[in-house]
Amino acid sequence: MFLKSLNLTNFRNYPALKLQFDQRPTILVGNNAAGKSNLLEAIYLLSTAKSIRVENEDELIKEGEEFLRVEGFLTEPETELLVIINKPTQQVIFRKKVLVNGISRRTVDFIGNLPAVIFYPSDINMVTGAPSLRRWHLDLALAQIDLDYKKSLTLYEQFLIARNRVLKSIREGKGRLNELDYWTEELVGKGKVISEKRKTFFEFINNLEKPLGEFLFYYKGSEITHEKLVETNGREVAAAATLIGPHRDDFVVMLEGRHLSHFGSRGEQRTATLAFKLAQLEYMAKILGKRPILLLDDVFSELDANHRAHVVEVVGKQQTIIATVELENIPKSFLDSSRILQVENGKIRED
Repeated sequence: MFLKSLNLTNFRNYPALKLQFDQRPTILVGNNAAGKSNLLEAIYLLSTAKSIRVENEDELIKEGEEFLRVEGFLTEPETELLVIINKPTQQVIFRKKVLVNGISRRTVDFIGNLPAVIFYPSDINMVTGAPSLRRWHLDLALAQIDLDYKKSLTLYEQFLIARNRVLKSIREGKGRLNELDYWTEELVGKGKVISEKRKTFFEFINNLEKPLGEFLFYYKGSEITHEKLVETNGREVAAAATLIGPHRDDFVVMLEGRHLSHFGSRGEQRTATLAFKLAQLEYMAKILGKRPILLLDDVFSELDANHRAHVVEVVGKQQTIIATVELENIPKSFLDSSRILQVENGKIRED
């Protein structure tokens, strides 16, 4: 699998762009706010149909415009991916449409056509942020490579909303406890699928070699069973919310017995995040039998020479696109074998 071209229309600071890729690693170099990270974001949008940087997708549309298009062409197999997002107006028929080879798809069926792993410096929130952020990083990876996981997660979220609605109705005296039975059964079934697949992922990445440091990722699953849900019914009715299940899962990042969210330096937290992303890359490659595209933003600036050498080694195993402000921190041997593109104000030129 290889991304051979990317076409943008009204995406962020790009009014129009057509960019070709070859087999070499691609390095995007330019000042802050030049548009380097925007290119990585556009590629990842083709992977997950979601922005990893904003919740309101209108922010992706170039100022003053009403829509955006992100189009990518893949080889092995030959595939055209297209994402269209419109600003909401009375005339708009759809807000977002995703297409594969010209055929409209559901988002759940679009995800996974371009498997990708992305690292942004802001992803440090995976270590320091709320459990919901860690679950989000985890789900972005697993949903790309496992159809059963993706469908189970989608259905679980729907069943959870429905079950919480019944709990609220019971609290208000408008429903009965036995009305929970159907939703409880469905929630337990899908929840077990999600939990088992998350557990398998963490077992795999914790058994990999650890060239970036002895980081461990401890999965803290919120086991869901009929019995446990029955035990918590009283508290659930009072809260009008389901209190156990994969939606309450978390994982802890440790180094030498220290909980990095509380007792880690910024450098350790950043390196742990990178280690997680590269472990995720290996897991995705194992499941797929092919390597995902790797997208790295400002990855070399805070790494020592040994860690840089390891990243360079990984970069050569699959198509990789790197964004950086300067080239000084990148090993010269790697630069000599890479394609270097200068990015400035939404325009790109090759050195």
